[in-house]
Amino acid sequence: MVLRALGILAPMRRSERLAWSFATGLGALGWLLCFPGIWGAIRPGALAMYCAVLAGGLWFIFRPRPEAADTWARPSALQWLLIACIGVALVFGLFEGLSPPADADTLAYHFALPKQFLAAGRVEFVPRAGDGAIPMVVHMTYLAALGLGGERALTLWTMVSGWAAAGFLYVICRRHVDRNWSLAAAALFIATPAVVYGAGSGQVEARLALFALGAAIAAADALRTGQTRYAILAGLLAGWFAGGKYTGLLFLPALGCVFFLSRRWLALGVAFSAAALVAGAQWYVWNYMSSGDPVFPVLFRALGLPDSEIWNAVHDAYFRRIYFMAENPIPHTIWNFLAYPFIATFGLVPEIEAGRTGLGPIVLLLAPFAAVAAWRARATLRANPLTAPALSSLVYYTLWFFSGTSERVRHLVPLYPAILLCLTVATARITQRASGLGGPAAAAVGATLAVQLAGHAMFAAPYIWHVASGEPREAFLQRTVSYYAPVPWINAHLTANDRILVDQRQLVYLIDKPVFYGHFLSQAEIDLTDQAPRPDPAKLLRQLTAHGITHLLVSGIPPEPGRAAPDASPPTSAVAALARAGCLRTVATIEANAINSRALAFFTGASQKSEARIAVIDRTNCRL
Repeated sequence: MVLRALGILAPMRRSERLAWSFATGLGALGWLLCFPGIWGAIRPGALAMYCAVLAGGLWFIFRPRPEAADTWARPSALQWLLIACIGVALVFGLFEGLSPPADADTLAYHFALPKQFLAAGRVEFVPRAGDGAIPMVVHMTYLAALGLGGERALTLWTMVSGWAAAGFLYVICRRHVDRNWSLAAAALFIATPAVVYGAGSGQVEARLALFALGAAIAAADALRTGQTRYAILAGLLAGWFAGGKYTGLLFLPALGCVFFLSRRWLALGVAFSAAALVAGAQWYVWNYMSSGDPVFPVLFRALGLPDSEIWNAVHDAYFRRIYFMAENPIPHTIWNFLAYPFIATFGLVPEIEAGRTGLGPIVLLLAPFAAVAAWRARATLRANPLTAPALSSLVYYTLWFFSGTSERVRHLVPLYPAILLCLTVATARITQRASGLGGPAAAAVGATLAVQLAGHAMFAAPYIWHVASGEPREAFLQRTVSYYAPVPWINAHLTANDRILVDQRQLVYLIDKPVFYGHFLSQAEIDLTDQAPRPDPAKLLRQLTAHGITHLLVSGIPPEPGRAAPDASPPTSAVAALARAGCLRTVATIEANAINSRALAFFTGASQKSEARIAVIDRTNCRL
C-alpha cells in the first residue's frame, strides 16, 4: 500500500515487489500498531482486525501485472551449491523457530515487553535504560505475533523476519551482478555469526538491516532520478530504523548527507527529513511525554531534569560511570577507528563479542578487490548507484565509533547487507576484468561459507536435538537458560496477587506471574546498587512496597534470615541489610545452572552450579 501510494511499485518485477513490500510492510505495521498500543486498544481481536485489513495490500503485489517479468534459467552446479548452503542455514533456522526462546536479551525485553503490553492491554512506559524505554517499531510486530498465535507464532515470525534481509540483499544484488554473486552475498549474510546469533531471536539488528539497505537503495534511486518519491521512501525506511533502535538516530544524518550529491539536494533533503520525522518520531515523543527525556536517560544531565522516582542524578552518574566504561573498551582514537575492522575480525578485544557474534572475515578478504575496483571507477563514483550505500555506511560507522555508544560488533549488523552489496558488486566487476582474480575471490567466499556454516551447525545443535528428540519445553529451558531452575517454582507457588523482583534478566519473559525486572544499573525505581558507604534498607523496603513487591529473587539474600550475607554479596548490599533486619524470609533454595554458552554446554555439559534463593517480605518480624 505504501509503495503503491508513492508510485514506486508498478515498474518492479514481482520478486522486487515481494522484497520491497516485506521491508516496507514490516516498518509500516510496527508504526501503525504504536498508536492503538498507546491508546490502550491492544486485544487479540483488534490485532486480528488490523492485520486482516492491512493484508489487503497483498493485492498490489500481483495486480497490476509487473511491467518487467522475472527471468528464470536452470541453476548451474555452482548455483545449486550456493542454494544448498542457503537451504542448510534456513533449516538450522527452522529448528530454532520451532524451539522455545533462549537468548538472554530476547527473554529480558525483546519478548518480555510485548508480553507485558498484551497483559496490560496497552503500551506501558518502562523506565529502564537501554532495554525498557526504547524505540519499539519492530517490537510491535512481535506483539502482534504473540497476541495472535502465542509463543510458537512469535518464534516463527522472528525466524521469517530474520531471514528476510538475505532475500532482500539477493534481489538488490541482481540489479548489478549475476545470479552467482547474488546467491553468494545472500549465503554469506545468512551464515554470518552475528546474524546466526540474532536473526532467529528477538534481537532487532537483522530486521533493521531491511530498513538500512532499503533506505540506502531508495536514496540511490532518488539521486539517479531526482524524484522526491524515492527520497520519501528512503526517509520512511530510515525513520523506521530510528524507530527500532537508538542507533538509528546516527543513520539519519549518515544517509541524509548523500543527498548533497544531487543538484536537487534541497527538495530531496526536505522530503527525506519530513518522511523520517513522521516514521520515527513517535517513540521519542512517547519517551519525552513519559519522562521528559526523548532518549531516556541519555539526556538527563543535558536537559537539567530534576530527580524523580524513575531517575536521579546519583543513579545517572553511577550508570554513566559503569555502563559506558564497560561498553567502550576501545579508546576513541583515529588509529582505533581504522583498526576496528581488524580488531573485530580477529577477536582481539573480548568485550566487543566479535569472537562469537562478529561479522566474519569476508569484509577483510574482499576489501582489496573492492579497493581496486573503486580506484578504477573513481571518475564516475559520484554517479555510481552504490555511492549512496557505501557513503552512508562509512559516515554511520564514523558516527557510531566516535559517539560513545556500545562498541559490540553486532550493532553494525544493520549496515552489513549494504556493505556486502558494495563488496560483492565491486569484486564481481574486478574479477570480470582480471580473470586471474576469480579464483582467489571464489576461495575467499568458499572458505568463509564453510567455516560459518560449521559454526552455525554448532549453534543449531541444541535446537535440532530439542525438536528431533521431542524434548519437553521445561527440559530444554533447564539446559539452555542460565538460572532457569527457580522459574517453575515461581510459576507454581506465586499467585496473581504476588509480584516478584528479579535481577536475572533472562527469567523475565519465562515467569508467568507479575514480575519486576530490577537490574541495579539500568533502573532507579528500586535501588539495588551497593549504596556505599552505607546501605539504606528502610528506603529499599519503601520502594518494594510502592511497587507491590512480595517476593525477591536477587543476589544478596543470605542463606538464612538474620545471618550475614555470603562473601559473593557486597557488604553494603541493601538486600542483605534488609535480611539482617528480619524483613526477608527465605522460602525456597534451589540449585541452578549458570550457562555461558548454549552451544558449548550442549556438547560438553559444562555449567556452574549455584544456589538461587527466593525470599518473601516478612512484615511480622521486620524491625524497620
